[in-house]
Amino acid sequence: METERGVSWSQVYETWRNHFYSLNDDKAKSAFNTFFDLQDFFSEKAPTLGMPLTLGICEKDGHYDVVMALHICEQLLDFFEKRFPEIPLPNLSDLTPKTYQVLERFECISASMLNKYQTKAKKKNKAQAKLCDAKALKDFGHKLVRDKRNVFISIDIEAYEMNHSILLEIGWSMYDARTDKFLDQHYAIDSYKHLTNGKFVDDQKMRFSFGTTVWCSLKQAFKELRKDLDWAVERDGGFILVGHGLDSDIKYLKERKFLWPTAHKSETLEVEESAKIVTLNTDIIYGASINDMHNPPSLGRTLNILNIENWNLHNAGNDAHYTLLLLLKLVE
Repeated sequence: METERGVSWSQVYETWRNHFYSLNDDKAKSAFNTFFDLQDFFSEKAPTLGMPLTLGICEKDGHYDVVMALHICEQLLDFFEKRFPEIPLPNLSDLTPKTYQVLERFECISASMLNKYQTKAKKKNKAQAKLCDAKALKDFGHKLVRDKRNVFISIDIEAYEMNHSILLEIGWSMYDARTDKFLDQHYAIDSYKHLTNGKFVDDQKMRFSFGTTVWCSLKQAFKELRKDLDWAVERDGGFILVGHGLDSDIKYLKERKFLWPTAHKSETLEVEESAKIVTLNTDIIYGASINDMHNPPSLGRTLNILNIENWNLHNAGNDAHYTLLLLLKLVE
């Protein structure tokens, strides 16, 4: 890929602004603000109209920027001096050039065009940061599994497709890394025996593959979940939460006033204040593994991509178990 030495637009602007403002001269400040007023900068008769710029990625740190070549920076100083000859100029050496891979060259003819490319760079940097965070999460997950100290727990809730405030099932799967064993639980809520999914979501309520489905109240199911979490916290000081698109399940639990155990033998509605060590989102970790965080596939699709055999998804207990299998596959 083509490369060039250059300086980001933002570095030029900030470095030169600092120079002119440090002169403690109102004329210098005014000259700088006038010169870099973008409507004036790209006006029809301005020598800076059509300035050649580049959208590039820094080879050293992977940061995306709108970049100007060093000779363009030099031309800018010449233009400034001709317009404001009485104002002392900054040194070109005040800038720190970097080597950029050229993604796209363009001749900038308006403030809106500059803003468009700056927004492009900002979005790419945001995506890059998201990917870096995801890779760090993947590495941390690998370390936690390898250390064989903690309990990993995946929780899944199946709501009624016609009214998401009605919870039909709750299931969880616990992987004890110390013993390399699973414990699976599946509870169907007895007050909603008469309600089934099937129109938009498969009805798999009675097809739990890893044990026996227990009919009980939601209150009793929460009590059993809390017992298992308490055991993990008492033994290890905390637990590792695992999920594939976990936000809705956490929301359901909070709306139903489920109380998470804390590390100090208390309880809280907020999972982030609980004894949770970390949340390992398998959708995020999968994105890290393929270097693409855009639109992660569903649990079922991800399992199939990775050739993890699965049956009867959309059963809360099965989904929880397969989510743990997915995690172990992703961080192996």
